[in-house]
Amino acid sequence: MKSADRQRNLRFRNLLFSFVVVILVMPGLQGMLGFVHEKPLSGAFTETATPDFGEFTWKTWLDGSFQEEYNNRLEQNIGFRNSLVRLNNQISYSFFRQANAEGVIVGQQSELFEEDYIREYTGEYFVGEKVWQKKARQLRAVQDTLSKLGKSLVIIFEPGKGSFYSDRLPGKYRNIAKTVSNYDVLSRELNNLGVNVLDLNQYFLSIKGKTEFPLFPQCGTHWSYYGSVLAADTTLKYLERLRGTDLPDLSIVSNEIGDTIRHPDYDIGLAMNLIFPIKHPLTTDPKLKIDQGSGKTRPQVLIAGDSFYFNWLNNRIPTEAFGSCDFWYYNNNITKSDGSPGGKATEKDFRSEVLQRDIIAVMITERFMHAFAWGFDEQLYDLFFPGYRDPEEVFADQIRSYGDEFGRMVKEASAMNISLEERINKEANYLFYDDYKANPDKYTEKRDLLRIYEMGIRGTPDWMQEMVKKAAINKISIDEQIRRDAEWIYEDKMKNK
Repeated sequence: MKSADRQRNLRFRNLLFSFVVVILVMPGLQGMLGFVHEKPLSGAFTETATPDFGEFTWKTWLDGSFQEEYNNRLEQNIGFRNSLVRLNNQISYSFFRQANAEGVIVGQQSELFEEDYIREYTGEYFVGEKVWQKKARQLRAVQDTLSKLGKSLVIIFEPGKGSFYSDRLPGKYRNIAKTVSNYDVLSRELNNLGVNVLDLNQYFLSIKGKTEFPLFPQCGTHWSYYGSVLAADTTLKYLERLRGTDLPDLSIVSNEIGDTIRHPDYDIGLAMNLIFPIKHPLTTDPKLKIDQGSGKTRPQVLIAGDSFYFNWLNNRIPTEAFGSCDFWYYNNNITKSDGSPGGKATEKDFRSEVLQRDIIAVMITERFMHAFAWGFDEQLYDLFFPGYRDPEEVFADQIRSYGDEFGRMVKEASAMNISLEERINKEANYLFYDDYKANPDKYTEKRDLLRIYEMGIRGTPDWMQEMVKKAAINKISIDEQIRRDAEWIYEDKMKNK
């Protein structure tokens, strides 16, 4: 009896050992042979080369870079990696309601958010009032000029999940008091100056809970196709009133609810790379009719905007409602109204592109409000009002428009316990000074040179000590003494020239 028990225990241990060996060996075999087809991960990934001992050198071995790179490549190319990633993500979501996708966060009622929408909504990304006051003045000047040419400028605020589902924000944000946001100030300034604004954000909030189908999909970041059609209909009616012309009429023929979801209604869900799809309320795929009957006007349109536009494009709304509609994605890549690529915005004659349109529009959702128009508005202003541009403002615009750089400013402002506006201005001044050092002939304006000399004084400790002493002797403020010395430097250089 005891012998039989020992035999069973031995067989069990052998089976267990064999199972462990197989588990350890299988990823290596899969990595080499790829005998099991794995579903690829969704999202943007940098392809990593396979480990290669042929790249070994004593130098990289001794400084540790070879081992680090080899280990990184090994991890990225291990067999069943995609399945293991999905398993890890599924455990995080199912048991802890955590999303492992970059920038994604799970809110109340399992609503999925891109966190940037929330941070814009709460005011964390607020860049100050001055920039919006300036932009509003410039946009009003551009609008007036275009109006004299028989053209219309329109700013379209698309809705965002941060505002729309503020009642479903994740726990970490529910106790954070909302402060003033970029959207709050820009919309106020534009309205105060009478700039043409279509606020679809407010429109969505006004019909929240009153529509037959969801305006936002639970697992998507953009408006639903149903919501986008309501927004398009509202936009066409607004443009009709603004232009005083009869545009094509849009109507929903039917709303089809299928088993599959039309992209991008599940775009965040895909980015989470789970094993099992998230259960969510079904969205509809509306079938449209656009009446182009006699007497209808189809304007020529140019839009600078973000990815919300593509829901319209996928339903052929720009194709059928407008005579032409070039879309400048983030003021960069161009998509024609038929969906074909149109090159880069930088390759175009900006003046010609603007003057051949009836309507010039900026479409932007709350997530990108800090980066408003990605420089498109500044190009419009420079087109009609060429002249001096403050270098600090030029560099500040670039910082706000560049995602990674803006993200760094947010982190550093928090670490330094200063406002985001102040941190961006400091960085813009540094870039201005650095650019002057590299390209001194680029800056000839007295106002620019005075600021450069002042920055040079402030950035030199010994020089600043001298300013403190001179200010005390002259009984003036240190700032005034710095300004006087900068003036002296400028005059001295002019004399030498």
